[in-house]
Amino acid sequence: MASVRGVLAVCLGLAVLSGCGAKAGQDAVATGRRPVATTAAAAAPTPSAPRADFTYGFDFSSQEPDLPSSPGGRGNLAVPVAAARRVMASLPGLMADQSIWGFGILGSPEPSPGVFRLGPLATRIAMIQAAGDTPVITLVAAPNWMKTGGARPGGSLFSTPPSPDHFGDFAALAAHIAQAFPQVRYFVVWSEVRGFYSPARHTWDYQAYTAMYNDVYRAIKRVRPDAMVGGPYADLHAMPTPIRGVPSAVHGPWGYVDQGMLDTLTYWLAHKAGADFVAVDGATAVATTGDAALMNPVTEASQYAALDAWIRARTNLPIWWMESHIQPATGWSPAQAAAARIATLAEMAASGARVGMQWQPQQQAGWPDEGLWTSTRVAGGGQPTLLAKDLPAVLPILADRPMLVANEPAGVLVAHDAAGTLSVNTTDSVARTAAGVALQPGEVLAVHGA
Repeated sequence: MASVRGVLAVCLGLAVLSGCGAKAGQDAVATGRRPVATTAAAAAPTPSAPRADFTYGFDFSSQEPDLPSSPGGRGNLAVPVAAARRVMASLPGLMADQSIWGFGILGSPEPSPGVFRLGPLATRIAMIQAAGDTPVITLVAAPNWMKTGGARPGGSLFSTPPSPDHFGDFAALAAHIAQAFPQVRYFVVWSEVRGFYSPARHTWDYQAYTAMYNDVYRAIKRVRPDAMVGGPYADLHAMPTPIRGVPSAVHGPWGYVDQGMLDTLTYWLAHKAGADFVAVDGATAVATTGDAALMNPVTEASQYAALDAWIRARTNLPIWWMESHIQPATGWSPAQAAAARIATLAEMAASGARVGMQWQPQQQAGWPDEGLWTSTRVAGGGQPTLLAKDLPAVLPILADRPMLVANEPAGVLVAHDAAGTLSVNTTDSVARTAAGVALQPGEVLAVHGA
């Protein structure tokens, strides 16, 4: 089992944690797992402003802790939903992203021109705020009436972007949403450049995407100058061999990323009307192939550091990882899955990313990456996962761009900053760090003040 043996003796947010009676500045050292929150807040906590340094977060999709009566709550049970929301409240201050359609669950925000249906989106935003997290809105997908000619080749109607003659309509919808949710500061334009691939050109139509992005950016800034807008949400996943046979400018022992997506990001950076952050997503070769034996998780996670370096050489914009798939469908224990997620966050934080998100915080059948709580569709669900139990002790060490220790054994990562030292063993065997610290399989060790 993963463990966090060194823990902060502080109350995180409004959750009451075992050991919170310790004096400020002291470490409470415990053997075994860090105790989880036992008392939830009686009132909704105040949403936290994101820190200027590294912040962890997640993207909501289709299986979330919605009430059974809500559009996204089909199949949920009320008691597990309440338990999952307590897990959210035990991790205040995270970034929580919500798409305007909820990837089909919430329905069209503008089913016909000028007729808006934002109630389901408002419910999700309220849930994020009640947990004390920072809401983010991804502006995807477009209402069907904006798609002249139906679905694009190779895509579904849902993934098809608005046709160019409706870019202005989509921008107007984005501006309307920005006005309707003044409590939301962050907006991401589209997702994974989906629907913009050109089979005829064998690459991405980044000119069209950037034209749409610029319309949306300008429309939001006109009505909400305070809003922070980013793109292009480029999909920088890795594969063991060059994608479509095209050599990539960014590759390493972890694989190759899509040169077409690198070209998309390069074009967008040069031709955008403006941006407040650069949004990207990724998946390791382990996650994209499902082969757990392909490479150790720490080497795989270094993909994110390599891409951060490539992006940082081209822009000073804050880097947001909107998704970061890291796990094969089978072959890892839950402890390894939690350890691999934490190792990935450490690679992101150490290489200068501002936000590191993962997709789907709820455990889901057939979805490999470790979530934060178990399914709300079964009795007894909504319970914190190993990852949720580990994160409160880990995140303070990652907040202020930690340094990674070199020459650690394969599958082991050690990071440290002024807040402490983090040691992670992503393997299924006992391992020792270069400093001689013994780590059990899948163990996460956070020592504060060291």
